[in-house]
Amino acid sequence: MNKSLLFLPALLLTAIFPLSANAANINEEQTTEKYLGKSEEKAYNKVETVKEGQRYTTKLLVAAIQGYDNNVFLDPRRVQDTFSEAIVDASVSYPLSGRWDVIGGISAHDITYWKATDANLVDTDLKFGFEGKLLGGMTLTTYNDVEFLEYQANADGNYFGDKVGLVLKQKLPKNFFHSFSYEYLYKHYSDSKAFDGSGVLSDRDRVDNRNTVYYDLGVYLKKTMFKVFGEYYVNRSNDNFLDYYDYDSVRLGSSMIYLLTDKMSTSFSYYRQFRNYSDRTIPGDNTAAEKDRTWVSSASVFYDIYKNATLGLSYAYRQNLSNNPTQKYSGSITSLGLYCKF
Repeated sequence: MNKSLLFLPALLLTAIFPLSANAANINEEQTTEKYLGKSEEKAYNKVETVKEGQRYTTKLLVAAIQGYDNNVFLDPRRVQDTFSEAIVDASVSYPLSGRWDVIGGISAHDITYWKATDANLVDTDLKFGFEGKLLGGMTLTTYNDVEFLEYQANADGNYFGDKVGLVLKQKLPKNFFHSFSYEYLYKHYSDSKAFDGSGVLSDRDRVDNRNTVYYDLGVYLKKTMFKVFGEYYVNRSNDNFLDYYDYDSVRLGSSMIYLLTDKMSTSFSYYRQFRNYSDRTIPGDNTAAEKDRTWVSSASVFYDIYKNATLGLSYAYRQNLSNNPTQKYSGSITSLGLYCKF
């Protein structure tokens, strides 16, 4: 952040702050979100659908992905670039008794843009928890996930995160299933300071707290898995100027996996997100709070080239409509990846 902003009047800073903070905010909330967990999730879903009911003590996923992003920072500038992606995800499950297992895992995710280096990141997770079988076909998972995220050329987005949560899953009659989860996320931005109420940088590191609830309902058919889901979370931050990072989010969507052959599958997903900021105002009107409406659709096809190796081609499109002109954007990502699971 340009230090000269410290000497500008608060009224002027009100008008330009959304632009100056826009890049870091987009990196944190959207650029990261559209990648982390998505590519490997598709591969996992495909394998687990084909081999439903089979469980492993250990799992290892290694993936290499090459792609093209036509709006790296998800803003009106529309910076386009090619990126390379690498994923290593390992987990282990150890039985404590006939009903409970202890679970653990480590994952590392690297995204490198060839030119837009501000978006390059490394994300590392350490996870530990317990999973147990309850009555009525229910499974309970509790976990603690420690995350370290670093933007190599944009320190404002770096954070240490700690997620604590639980997931309750249940198999229902006629191949239906549903799940409910709750998660608390703590984020500490060691290289980003919080603004005080008058718009001046304080000496406090920025800290965010997020509470999330999630529910899905799905069904397994002969060659198809289909589910609908809903998510609500509230994000609160110690950044007091316009409560810039305080907002509520509702996300509603659906996804489907269809097995074309024993070796080929497709997946489709769509969701809408409604984000309402508590006090962040839009340029030119300090009485109107910002409201964002985002929709994302994606399609993928996977082919097993070997027993443990899958080739995947994916396309995703995102569009955001907002009463804040600086937050209006659209963008798409096309990627080709090799996923190896052991």
